[in-house]
Amino acid sequence: MKRSFHLAEHFLHRYSFQHLLVWLLLYIVASPFLQSLPHASMASSITMSLILLLAVYAINPRSRMYNYVLILMALTLSLFWLNMLNIVSFSKKASGLIMIAYFSLLVYSFTRYVFSARKVDSRLISAALCLYLIMGTLWGVIYQVLEIFVPGSFKGDLLAQTSATGQSLQHFEYFSFVTLTTLGYGDILPQTQGAASLCQAEAIIGQFYMAVLVARLVGIQVSQKFSHQENRQNDQDDK
Repeated sequence: MKRSFHLAEHFLHRYSFQHLLVWLLLYIVASPFLQSLPHASMASSITMSLILLLAVYAINPRSRMYNYVLILMALTLSLFWLNMLNIVSFSKKASGLIMIAYFSLLVYSFTRYVFSARKVDSRLISAALCLYLIMGTLWGVIYQVLEIFVPGSFKGDLLAQTSATGQSLQHFEYFSFVTLTTLGYGDILPQTQGAASLCQAEAIIGQFYMAVLVARLVGIQVSQKFSHQENRQNDQDDK
């Protein structure tokens, strides 16, 4: 039993970014289509909880950040479900700030991994995609918290249809990815200087990330190719 547990944990750590990527895409793409179904908010909440949990396995347990990530994950999940089940009415401002802190640590940890890796493989590609999606999710939470602190920071047709906190988060996440990719559909708009400044910062970060990431991956690939050729040449010389 103990050995099976260790094998399962090893499997989760080894393919952590791949698992996380699947659930992130499922949450982002599928959740909006479930809103008209019974218990849709519960399904979305469970999916988000799995994302928050699986993200921990993507962090190196030997890292100094691991314990902080673990603590913030436990706090985020606890407050998330206490509010979800109406067990305790906790401040949405405080729970939102804790979630921002958690996602910020994930972004920091994933960034360190992506830009320190020396080999292009499926894990690195999955990590880079996860980092991009987590950044978009983080900014969505930031926008939601800003709207809670300063009501009226954003306006739009989608926000006018919002009837629950969960839907509000999904709408702000949608707006976040539209901003991150600089699409700018215009169905949600910033209404204050602070909101506009955050949107501007996210757009800049999104463009720089893609440019730097592509350069980084190409550099690693070229380095791998030359290293492989050099090793083959040395083997031939030895013969």
